[in-house]
Amino acid sequence: MEKHYRIVPSRDIRLNGTLIDRIYTEIPADKPDCASCFEGEWMCSHWPCPVRSVRLRVKAMLHQHLPRLRCPLCLRALDFRHWLNPVALRAVCGENQERGGVGE
Repeated sequence: MEKHYRIVPSRDIRLNGTLIDRIYTEIPADKPDCASCFEGEWMCSHWPCPVRSVRLRVKAMLHQHLPRLRCPLCLRALDFRHWLNPVALRAVCGENQERGGVGE
């Protein structure tokens, strides 16, 4: 059986408080959601290098002034792709699956 998931709005997470049945994922975003810690993804564009993407979590105070990041393997400059924002998912079952669940 194929499972489907729906994004849980942040207000529902605070009200219910149950984290047992939650699955978390990260979605690409133009700007970070979190006020104190930013997570982003950079890419090594040097084609012979086996490193494709690097995820980095930076402090809020450094986010505006990041130096040019380098690939940990070939030491060439990394290209910024996007910020990553975490979202909570909840499994949906039965007839709710036809109404916009996110497939796994």
